[in-house]
Order: sequence, then structure tokens, then C-alpha cells
Amino acid sequence: MTLLDEIASWDNKSAAALQSTYERHCDEEGFLATILEHIADVELQPAATWLLKRHLDAGNSLSPRGSRAILCVLPDQEHWESKLHILQCLPYLDIPEDESAGVEEFLDSCLESDNKFLRAWAYNGYNELSLRFPRYREEVNLMLTRAIESEAPSVRARIRNILKSR
Repeated sequence: MTLLDEIASWDNKSAAALQSTYERHCDEEGFLATILEHIADVELQPAATWLLKRHLDAGNSLSPRGSRAILCVLPDQEHWESKLHILQCLPYLDIPEDESAGVEEFLDSCLESDNKFLRAWAYNGYNELSLRFPRYREEVNLMLTRAIESEAPSVRARIRNILKSR
């Protein structure tokens, strides 16, 4: 089976199956291109973004063009899992100045979610923006200070980790 066949046939449940897919295909030429080509496909996003995150967590990097390809499809993410995977990938991405507003919109929409994982990682995304673009620092510091007081305990735990890492 090709990488695309395996992504398309994933049961939307088994992380072990995605790990096996990753292990079988990660060294193939075109692996990353296939993933980037399909992270906007609604049916394939959860698997494609999971594989992207796994690839980056393994120490692989993206070109600025690859980063831009991800940033351009932020509005197309429909599944909370794919949004979470992309939020977790933000530290690995090159974020050009002209894409920062789109990232901010994506982060704002994740902060408005009822999903605590998305909110927690959206705060992490804002921290990434503040580390790269000084104009965000004061606003993000204030945002984190307010959130540590008002957010759910699981979200506050992520914020404490952000503050410790600064």
C-alpha cells in the first residue's frame, strides 16, 4: 500500500496503526510532500497531521516553503485532532511575518473552543508568536496571567509549563 492509501484507510482511532504507517513510509522520497498535500483534505487531516507531528517530533525539519504550506491551510482544519496536531507542530515551523496574522486567527479560534487540549496548546502557540515577534510579548504575558487564574486545571498546567520554559 502507498502512504496515501494507508492514510485514506486509517480507522480514525488507532495511533499504533499510524505509527506503523510512519515507520513504513518515513524514509520514502515524497513522504513529507504527500503529507503536506493532504493536510487540508477534510477526510485525511487527522491522519496527515498526526504523521506530520510524528515526523517533526522525530527531529526532522521543514523548509520555509513546507512551513508556509501548513500555515496556509490553518483555516481548513475541521477536526479538533488535526488542529491539536498543528498547534503542537508550531514550535517546529518557520512563521514569516506576513503569516503571523493568520496564525493569530487560528489561535484565537482554538482559544474559543470548548476543547481544553486546544485551548492549552493555543496558549502555547501564542507563546511561540511572542518568542518570535516582540510585538506580541506584552499581550501574551497578560493573556497567560489572566488564563492561569481563570482556565480549567488541565489548561493551567500547560500554562505553568509555558511559564517555566521561558
